[in-house]
Amino acid sequence: MKTPPLKGKAVIGQSGGCTAVINQSLAGVVMAARHSKHITGVLGSRNGIEGILNGSFIDLKTKPSKLIRDIANSPSAALGSSRYKLKPGDDRKIVASLRKHNIRYVFLIGGNDTANTSLQIARAAEKDHYEIRVIHIPKTIDNDLVETDHCPGYGSVARFAAVTTQEAALDTKAMKNVDPVKIIELMGRNSGWIVAASALLKKSPLDAPHILLIPEVPFDETAFIRRTEAILQSIGYCIIVISETIRDYGGNRIGRKTEGVTSDPFGHRYVEGASARLASILEKRLKVRARFDKPGTIQRMSMAYISETDQKEAYQAGVHAVTWALQGMTQVMVGFDRKSGENYAITYKPVSLEKIPSRERDLPTEFFDKKKGMITPAFVNYALPLLGKSLPDFASF
Repeated sequence: MKTPPLKGKAVIGQSGGCTAVINQSLAGVVMAARHSKHITGVLGSRNGIEGILNGSFIDLKTKPSKLIRDIANSPSAALGSSRYKLKPGDDRKIVASLRKHNIRYVFLIGGNDTANTSLQIARAAEKDHYEIRVIHIPKTIDNDLVETDHCPGYGSVARFAAVTTQEAALDTKAMKNVDPVKIIELMGRNSGWIVAASALLKKSPLDAPHILLIPEVPFDETAFIRRTEAILQSIGYCIIVISETIRDYGGNRIGRKTEGVTSDPFGHRYVEGASARLASILEKRLKVRARFDKPGTIQRMSMAYISETDQKEAYQAGVHAVTWALQGMTQVMVGFDRKSGENYAITYKPVSLEKIPSRERDLPTEFFDKKKGMITPAFVNYALPLLGKSLPDFASF
């Protein structure tokens, strides 16, 4: 039995690291909410949950449709993002703000921490006897949310990783007499999903990348040096792709920040310098020039490497969130469920918010061969469809 829709406004917030498609989800919510006679207004919360706390909103219902479409095709978070962690009593303040502005629908776009914030707000509203519908719309390039096949944002950063690795490889191959080693440091927090994607366009063992280092596999310096040396002797150059959060056998990060601001408000440690350190080790031990590239936040923001599949799915995640809220659903995340069959397709499924916080999905063992240090065909089958169409096929003599 469906619960009747509530009469009131909707609010949308964006949180966490920005992506190339987070605004697609924003646009999906706005456009779907505009078509509902029950949703009387659509507000954008400036800087995530902070806007609701401070009463700082943008009236999205009156914005031209063309502007919303243009925003959807723009990178970063158009409303401004946030990593604000709720303090004691903030949840009740948020409910008071929702009540004051007659907001009955709350749509928060973000990752694991945003799921937890969404759940806190929903529970506080129940205690204060204020009926609202809270839907969490997933967003993370790290692809580490549980209970979903993949996350909006990952397909585009995966395409970036796959294509730029091949571009860097051609440069290093041409310059191997001078700069034979290239280390590429990618994001991904505690999982190797993005690093794994860098090998999706690899056709043979001789092709780049030659070495992948992910957080799930402890870093062995001696084995790393030997392997790099063997590759250099075999083909003359070596492309190494690493996660910024690789760790040794003691769990210590190879690149970790020890001075200044060392962690975000949720306690996630900031990292820096892993690729620089590895380059220094190789130059010292192998006496070769080792260069490194660290794209940083550019990788999660690039519209030049956008995946159309990622764009469409992110938009539909926003649409489904509104549809489900109007049907009476609350305290759920929009999950992706992959259909079986040769042709890639997904369906959208509601996932209980209680299952999401404080859990992370590592790169599965069936997707990464630890012995070879390389992705498996199973990962290629999983991830390649997420990159979209028209992938480059670079030629060489």
